[in-house]
Amino acid sequence: MATKSDVKIDADAISRINLFQGLSETQCAAIAQAVEQTTYSPHGIILNEGDQGDTMILVFQGQVEVTKRVLIRTSSGISESKKAIIRLETTNPPPEEDPVTVPTVHVVKIPAFGVGEFSLVAENAIRTATVVAMTPIQAGIITIDAFNKLAEEDPTIAAPVFREVAKSAVQNLATATQDISNLTQAFFFALSTGN
Repeated sequence: MATKSDVKIDADAISRINLFQGLSETQCAAIAQAVEQTTYSPHGIILNEGDQGDTMILVFQGQVEVTKRVLIRTSSGISESKKAIIRLETTNPPPEEDPVTVPTVHVVKIPAFGVGEFSLVAENAIRTATVVAMTPIQAGIITIDAFNKLAEEDPTIAAPVFREVAKSAVQNLATATQDISNLTQAFFFALSTGN
């Protein structure tokens, strides 16, 4: 398996992230220069649902779990909990260690990925999920200010990235709409059965 020293943030690493796949090698190299390298330990919180953020995290090596807050009915009333939705895992390179817990949700394996992408298009974007490291994470951080500066220098960078962010937003909206529909049906079913 790859080691931490094998992860280099360059144009090739940037091009593996779906948000930047439509960019040229020169544009990816410019983004790589704007990215600050960082690491996260297992169980470390990368993003926290409900927080405001102006950074996108680019994960080049490791596995994360994405969770959402849910309200559940208990004998003592309504309680808030977190529900795992998905795990994302890099393949190029793969995680350097096994995850700290066994997945209870689907693991999507992709070369590299970004989380917090809405922060590249809106200042103080609200985080829509919590993202937790399940293995050591090799990552990079890009701020909205750094991305805006790159877009001012090369306006052709913004359009493909914004298109990918819009696709992500549409997918999230479709999922949320389906979730609302399912909850509404469950609510009416519960009302009709007297529970």
